[in-house]
Amino acid sequence: MTEYTSDSLMPRKHGKISPFASLVWYLIAFIALTMVVLFFGKFDLTRLLGADHFIRKTRRAVAAKDWPAATWALQHIAGHDRERADYLRVLADFLEATRSEPALLDATLVKLDALCLMQPVDFTWACRLRLGAGNILAARKFWDRIPSASRQTAEVMKLSVELLKEEGRPQEAAAEESLLFEKFADDPETAVRKAVRELEGTFPEIEQAALSRLWELARREDEPGAMAIRVLSQRNDLTLPDAKQLHELSDKQPNIVIGDRLPITSTLMRLDPQQREPLLAAEVKRYDNGDSTVQVQLASWLAKEQEYDKVMAMMPKEMLLKSPDLFPQVAQGLAEKGRWSELMNLIQKGKKLPVSNARAATWRALATKNLFPDNAKEIRTHLEEAIREGQVEKNGLAMMGAARLAEEWSMADLALKAYEILAVPGSAQESEVLDRCWLVATTLKDSAKLLKLADKRARLKPGNYRLAQQRDYMHLLCGDQVETALASPEVVAGASTAELESDASRLLQALKAYRLHDLPLLTSTLGKVRNARALNTGERAVYAGLQAINGQPAQAFQMAESVRPELLLNEEAVFLRLAF
Repeated sequence: MTEYTSDSLMPRKHGKISPFASLVWYLIAFIALTMVVLFFGKFDLTRLLGADHFIRKTRRAVAAKDWPAATWALQHIAGHDRERADYLRVLADFLEATRSEPALLDATLVKLDALCLMQPVDFTWACRLRLGAGNILAARKFWDRIPSASRQTAEVMKLSVELLKEEGRPQEAAAEESLLFEKFADDPETAVRKAVRELEGTFPEIEQAALSRLWELARREDEPGAMAIRVLSQRNDLTLPDAKQLHELSDKQPNIVIGDRLPITSTLMRLDPQQREPLLAAEVKRYDNGDSTVQVQLASWLAKEQEYDKVMAMMPKEMLLKSPDLFPQVAQGLAEKGRWSELMNLIQKGKKLPVSNARAATWRALATKNLFPDNAKEIRTHLEEAIREGQVEKNGLAMMGAARLAEEWSMADLALKAYEILAVPGSAQESEVLDRCWLVATTLKDSAKLLKLADKRARLKPGNYRLAQQRDYMHLLCGDQVETALASPEVVAGASTAELESDASRLLQALKAYRLHDLPLLTSTLGKVRNARALNTGERAVYAGLQAINGQPAQAFQMAESVRPELLLNEEAVFLRLAF
């Protein structure tokens, strides 16, 4: 029997590990540690696979219309592999199938075209993209490259119709569209287009049949059905039952988006005001959990419906201050509603607002005017800022708004300053704005400004006798460039006999005689004035002064008594004093 000692229970000693074995163990440990780090660092191990793998995966996903899988696979292709022809091809297939990211599709097609790898469908898409961008010539060039065999599909024929319309060839477009209707009569989308065209006809029977067809198509739960709903929702003759039916159909239609549905709800609320609050609440609840884009669309709709409390409740102020589309709607709506405290709180100075500084300053002026009507200094400061910022931003609309407010609030000097800036030489609005300048300068009784404006207005419309007469009157009245005024022709081409023989024209001739120191001519021309009391205030003052100079003090005094001195220019007041 074998005898065991304590030493026999000890393990046999291992031999010495070789350098090669040590290296192997180190490598195994390193790989294991790397895998652990990559795993817990959330590294995507699939990136270790090659681009070929993901291109094949994308191709299979596109064929199966598995868009999330295709997107996932495309995201795993990076770097120089994105310039490969097979990647560009599968990317174009994906973008065309999903109708997404038109700018990326356009860039991809340009690269494929450079590689001579365009397919018939690519030419169609390139044409459509350029047509959408307004580049008609480029769209036509790509259209011409579409193979003849590919031009007989409904999609391509629709594109042809749109291209012909944009090229200004309506008869050819109508002929092509008629051919489309005939060839694809059973295509639901084509049926919608045909019904829309027939609605524009002149025969009630055809229009009614088209309308019935649209209602029938609107019951479809596909894109043509959504198209029919959109067309019907834009009609102005919808009845309450029609609006209710469209609202119900939009509930079942998966292709109706928020921008399609909300106008239908607006129509329904207009036709059935008692249901306004429940409908508003239902729409807010429906889209309450939507993404930021949906939230902005909902808030914009609520603003159009003047539901500003609901907008404020659903949108944090910080989000509102970041929306260049929604913010102006809300601010303008608060102004229209006269909710000045809320408006002032929204547009406080010092905040970065998603609207022009000129427009914000104008709103502040309005709010201040209504909240603190006696604080003329602050009101004026806001208007000055609006005009200054409007000039910097070249924001004509904001400046015009500020100018009109200044004019309305008896700050004529500010109004004149803004109008003078807006009267850009050669612009379409120059003449109209100069007319405003003239009225405001008249209010200010600024003879120097009026003199310059009279010259500008007469130069701008050289055939206008009234403006030429106004120019000469100002020069003769102010004693400025009298020689030029005296030498100006008495008859302007196009002037009517009534204009040439008017009392204002005869007074001007009398003023010329006075400047020439020709007393007989002065007497003669004054005598031809038939009804001096029909002259404007300033002209009556001049007439009274000339009568006094002409030795008719009694008549001069009688005329002078009818004149209000506070309305006169300084130069006209001089003539008036001669009559007393």
